[in-house]
Parts: sequence; C-alpha cells; structure tokens
Amino acid sequence: MTEALDYGQMQLDALREVGNIGAGTAASALAQMTGKAVDMGVPRVSVLAIHEIPDQVGGGEAIVAAAFMRVEGDAPGHMLFLMPEDAAHEIVEAMMGGSFDEEPVVASFGEMKLSALQEVGNILTGSYLRAIAELTGLHLEPSPPAIGVDMASALLVQALAEAAEGAETALLIETAFADGDLPPTGQFVFVPKEDSVAAVLEGLGLSL
Repeated sequence: MTEALDYGQMQLDALREVGNIGAGTAASALAQMTGKAVDMGVPRVSVLAIHEIPDQVGGGEAIVAAAFMRVEGDAPGHMLFLMPEDAAHEIVEAMMGGSFDEEPVVASFGEMKLSALQEVGNILTGSYLRAIAELTGLHLEPSPPAIGVDMASALLVQALAEAAEGAETALLIETAFADGDLPPTGQFVFVPKEDSVAAVLEGLGLSL
C-alpha cells in the first residue's frame, strides 16, 4: 500500500458517506426509471490491490451487464455499474414500456436493449457524480459508458486493466442496490485515482 492510500478512520468514514450520498441519488433515479422502490445497501470502502477488485465485487462466471466509464474533471477515475443479467432485462423492459412485475423475456441483448442499457448507465452515473459534485464542489464528468454483457470476471478484468494505469492499489467505494422481490439490482464500483481522493477529501474539508 502506498503512503497516499494510507487512510485514517475519519477519511474512510467521509468517503463512505460520499458513496452513500452518490448511490442514494442514483437509487432514486433508478426507482423513477422503473416505477419500483429500490433499496440500497450500506456502502463499503476498501483499499486493496487492483487485481483483488474482481473477487471483491463478485467477479466470476455469472453473466452480468456492465456499464464502464472514465470520470473526468477535478477528481478523475473510473466507474463501473454491474447488473445481473435478469435484473438488466427487467430494468430495460420497464424503460421500454413493459411492466417491472412481469416475467422478463430472457434473451440476448439486441441493439435496442443495449442502447437502453447505455442510457441506464448514463442516468445512474450522472446522478451519482452530480451528487458527489454538489457535496464537494468538484467538477466531475463521466465519459459515455461502454456496455458489455459477459461473464463478470471477463468484464472486470478488461475494465480494470484501464483503471489500473500502472497503479498497484486502489480505493474501492462499492454500493449494492436491491429490491425485496427481485434479484440484486446492481452494484456501483467507483475507483478514483490516488490524487483524486485527496481532492474529494479536500472538498469535504478533510485531508490525508
């Protein structure tokens, strides 16, 4: 672990609250899109080696839909939103006029569904980052998300290869969404660059 990633409890608590506010705003946006109440788990904040992240966020052979994007601006980094395949179908069908309570049509994601998934990624990450920006006073801008549907391990390895960019360790802010009647709806993973963490903490009136 590098010195820059040696956080105290106060800094970790503050970063957990950042994740809580960001994900809470995104959960509200998801509820508006689907017409269904969305619950949010308590965010986890971890400092770990880049190669450990896939195991921490459920990487494996399960098929998931993922939106991955760069975060530009005052605190650059990377963001990933993972959805189990069945939950992704349900969300997309709700956006396309279907009922969120109907049995989903589990089939391959065609062009229209992938486009809808990209819009889900845009809305959720935009809501997440907007909340953090308002909290910290930082300018944060997501790139258009790249969308993939594959085994979680394959998507995570590909996405995190770019996120690592020579760094050996990363800060992981993770929040899970769920609904009592459905499989887990999704999982946010925010991996800010080391220098970005200092900018976020400074915006909160703290420092490393």
